[in-house]
Order: sequence, then structure tokens, then C-alpha cells
Amino acid sequence: MAQTQNALRFSSKWAMILTCMGMAVGTGNIWRFPREVAKNGGGSFLIPWIIFLVLWSVPLLMVELSVGQKTRKGPFGAFAKLAGPNFAWMGGFISLCAMLIMCYYAVVTGWTFRYLIFAITGALNDISYDQTITLFDGFRNSPAALGLHALAVGITAFIVWRGAKSIEWLNKILIPTLVVILIYGAIRALLLPGSGEGIAYLFSYDPERLTHAGHWIAGLTQSAWSTGAGWGLMLAYAVYAREKEDPISTPLATGLGNNSIEFIVALLIFPAVFAILGAAEAVTFVSSTSWKGGIAFQAIPMLFSKMTGGYLLNILFFSGLAFAALTSLVAMVELSTRFFMDFQFSRGKSLLITVGMCLVVGAPSALSDKVFDNQDYVWGVGLILSGLFLAFLVFRYGIKAFCSEFLNPNSGRLKAGRWFGIMMGLVLIEGVVLLSWWLIQMKKDGGGILVSCLVQWGIVIGLLLLFRKPLAKRMNA
Repeated sequence: MAQTQNALRFSSKWAMILTCMGMAVGTGNIWRFPREVAKNGGGSFLIPWIIFLVLWSVPLLMVELSVGQKTRKGPFGAFAKLAGPNFAWMGGFISLCAMLIMCYYAVVTGWTFRYLIFAITGALNDISYDQTITLFDGFRNSPAALGLHALAVGITAFIVWRGAKSIEWLNKILIPTLVVILIYGAIRALLLPGSGEGIAYLFSYDPERLTHAGHWIAGLTQSAWSTGAGWGLMLAYAVYAREKEDPISTPLATGLGNNSIEFIVALLIFPAVFAILGAAEAVTFVSSTSWKGGIAFQAIPMLFSKMTGGYLLNILFFSGLAFAALTSLVAMVELSTRFFMDFQFSRGKSLLITVGMCLVVGAPSALSDKVFDNQDYVWGVGLILSGLFLAFLVFRYGIKAFCSEFLNPNSGRLKAGRWFGIMMGLVLIEGVVLLSWWLIQMKKDGGGILVSCLVQWGIVIGLLLLFRKPLAKRMNA
């Protein structure tokens, strides 16, 4: 039995960190982060991004790892066990929020596969502004996009079906490879004449932006989106953690590693943009509304085509992007599979349900920009609710009891105490204040997307509450 249990565990602390990095590092770092930096004023965006890493993402990752390690259940099962059956719906919301992100995230993963093929075949060589727009628009919302969405789901399902060892093996290879690719690209970009203007943009500061709720919401959702905090992904992976896994140092290493990779991506993209285009055009270029796919899919090929060795750079960049997308999608599919396993379904049947859900629910996002953007916003902001629910779980269990039973038994030199209670209190304050601020501003701006958020969140929560008794019965069957 002990040998069987060990086969279902990650083999080492290094394997656990790399796997958690694979969960965190994805298109949120390479595709989403540069887009958010450009949309939110360059360096001004780095302020909430850094603050929320420390005061939101890392403490929530600590909660997820320790809870998953202790209960060996997904979010729904963990909430039912620790907070009681009446609050299991909160764990259900965390799972379903991440699962609905999974459905359109698989679409983006399909994009990465297509652009890697474009790069290998030379379709990105010497590409112009108009051509890069046409290339993306011709592929986007087409049967090919839907087909690659399905391919991404299929590859991911195969890896998850193979279990913990397969997931560990994938991340041990792809995450170090990704880091090497990005560092190489960043060095090339920083050596370009005029790259210093891009660095200046990356550290620019506009205090007026910090007076808008949307700016802080963008920083929090980016931190949560890219680190995986509040998704329940680390909680699901923690089911396979070793008994002695440190629930403090591992999340800290994951969060710092994730943000370091995002910064490397910024050092690749923005110096290259400013060096090649010049300062006068660069700001308009990076924030252009023409980039439906963000800087990564459309602007990067055009930039690399102007650099020596652009063909190789495109292949390396989109290989890294595909690797990152795949490792994160694996974590989401694993979470969804664990969600259904908590209701006594076999792993095979749970994975099959997940695949069906991802294919069907993700299809509209593959075929419509409007649906994709709506889902990205609704469930990105929904991660704030997920974070609040995790904080509620800790306070309901009791800060002292949580530290002594969940965090400190396996922690190293750094022990959880009063500082952890303060951080969790700040998570509650941050979430409530930002959501309230956001609600007020959205209402003033017309409230279209606000209604969409409230309706979709309400449907998910309403269904979980409506079926809470049969769900609890099924889970305990």
C-alpha cells in the first residue's frame, strides 16, 4: 500500500516546485501579461502586480497547498470536510470558476499550436503589420481554431490520464526549457540599439492611474490569473504532494518564480518594440486595439521578422508559449477531473466528463471574439470571489488551528503565526474593497459587463446551492 501511495506522489520537492510552476506559468505570463502592461500604462501596472503577489497570491497558494495536502481532496471535498457541508458550494464555485477558465484557455492553447506551425513553415517570416492582422483574423473564429482547440484538449487529457508521474515528467522538461528560451530572447532584445526606451517605458509611472478601481482590479486579476492563486489548481496538485512537503516555501518559490518569468517576458517584448519601432510609435503600437490576439500572437512575429535570426526566434518563442500553455492546461484538467472524482466517479469517467465539458463549453470562445472576451473578463474577476472563499475557510477553521495543523507541521525555518493571520485579513479587505469599488465604477459606466458577471456568477452559485444536498450525498456515498 505504501508503495502504491508513493507512486501517486510527486517524487521530490524540486518536482513539486516545477509542477506548481507549470501550473502557474502559462499564457497568462507570455500572452496576457504584456497585454495588461500595455493596456494599463506600462510601469504603473507593475505596482498593483507586485503588491498583489505578496498580499494576495502567495498567502492563497499557501492555503491551497496545505489544504490539499491535508485533505487529499479537490476544493469541493476540502470545503465540505473543513468548513462543513453547508459551505461546500464555495469550493464548488472555486472549481467551476477554474473549469470555465479552462474551457476558453484550451482555445488559447490551440492558438499556440497553430502559431508554432506558422513559425516552423516560415509563414511568419518578413511579415508586415497588415499581414499579421490578416493572418490572425483568418485563423481566428474558423473551423481550424475549433479543431486545434480540440487537439489541445486531447493532448492534455492523455497526459492527465497517465497520472502524477506523467505530469511531473512533463513539467521537469518543459519548464526549464521555457526559461532558457525566454532568457535567450530577452538577452537578444536588450542588446538591440534603442532598447533602453523600452526599459524606461516598463518602469514609467502615472499616479493618476492608481486612482481607478479598474487599474487595481487588473493588477489583482493578472496576479491571480498567472500564479493560479484562488483557482484551486495548487489544491488539486497538492493531493499528490509528499507528506512532508513545505506548504510555505513551495508557494513562495512558485509565486516568485512566476513573476520572475513574467518580468523576463517583459524584458523580451518591450525593449524589442521600442528598439525596432522607435519611441514615437512604440506606445501606440503596443496598446493598439488591432491586436485582438495580444502582442504575443500578432506583434511578436512582426518584430522578430525585423531581427537577425527572426525565423529561429519565432520558433523558439512559440515553442515556449506552447509549452507554457500546455503545462497550465494540464493543471486545469487535473483540477476538473479531481472535482468529479470527489463525487465518487472513477478517474477515467471524471476525465471523460471534463473533456466533454471543455470541448462543448469552449467551442463558442473558439468561434467568437465577443464570447471569448466576455468569458475572460467574467471568470478572471470571479477569481476574486474564489480568493475570498479560501480566506473564509481559513477564518472559519481558525487562524491558530490552521497554522498549527496545516502549515507548521511540515514547514521549514519559517513558521506561520501572527503574520499569516494579518495576510489573510488583508486578503479579505482587498477582495471586499476592490469588488465594492469595481461594482460602483461599473454601475457608473453603464453596467453591461457588470450584469454579465452577476448573472453568470449567480447561475453557478444558485445551482450549487440548489443541488448542495444531493451533491453532498453523492460525495459521501
